[in-house]
Amino acid sequence: MIRAILRNLYFLNFLNGFLLATLFYFKMEANYEQELFRAIQLNIDNKVKLADNKDSLVVKVMHACNALLNNRAPIFKGQELDGFKVDYFHPTSIDLMTAKGACGSYSIVLTRLFKDYNLPVRIAQMKARGRYGAHNVVEVKTNTGWVVLDPMYNAYFIRPGGKGLASFAEVKNNWDFYSRQLPSDYDRRYKYEDVRYSNWEKIPVISPAIKKILDLVIGKEKADTISLRTYFLKNYDLFFYITLFLYLPIFLFTIKRLVQTKVFPQSNIPFTFPNLVRYSKARLASKQFKGSMNA
Repeated sequence: MIRAILRNLYFLNFLNGFLLATLFYFKMEANYEQELFRAIQLNIDNKVKLADNKDSLVVKVMHACNALLNNRAPIFKGQELDGFKVDYFHPTSIDLMTAKGACGSYSIVLTRLFKDYNLPVRIAQMKARGRYGAHNVVEVKTNTGWVVLDPMYNAYFIRPGGKGLASFAEVKNNWDFYSRQLPSDYDRRYKYEDVRYSNWEKIPVISPAIKKILDLVIGKEKADTISLRTYFLKNYDLFFYITLFLYLPIFLFTIKRLVQTKVFPQSNIPFTFPNLVRYSKARLASKQFKGSMNA
């Protein structure tokens, strides 16, 4: 029964149309989201000076992110957003427009901006009161190495003597010094105790197994610094390519079924190039013969 449905040309044509429309939708949404972030990037570029180094650039990018989301967060605070797009697609544009994810939204938007600047970046899940993920910050690689930024509080840390931005480890190991650079509204419970970059326990069995494989392939030190969330910042592009991967074999199978039905005299004839040429010529000759007879 199922096999007959899958071989039915009417069903295959419907499925092709549905997948093609889905591809157009994902591509349209991906382009819209890209244009939003391109506009933000152009605005930041207008504020960047020739004398700015990478540390100055990443701070200006964070300032822009904080200003954007601070204006939106109070509007959507306490409101429940529902719908297929929010629940299943959850594009970065949702975080950009609503900041509903608090520190998570700030970190995702800032990470996406850094990605557009081609800067190595990762989202860091801070440990506080014995729990990882209590607060999210962003680490980006500049000329001085990995430095830490907190886009929700618009916070960054300058090393003693003004020698560039500080890393998470430096802030952790010298908290008394760096905590003086925090803004007055900062939540002092977030003391940079520790950090992780991915929750490898989120999906039981599967996630730990993937982590063990990565430990063996690239080494535990590198695997521990992988930030999985940074690979899912362009969800519409991801869904587009997944749908394209599904669409192509279905499209080719539909063409095959169409040829077997419309060109081959019997559906059980092997689908080969010689057979395709042979029966196409026969079908064309038959049409020409019928045309001459009607004339």
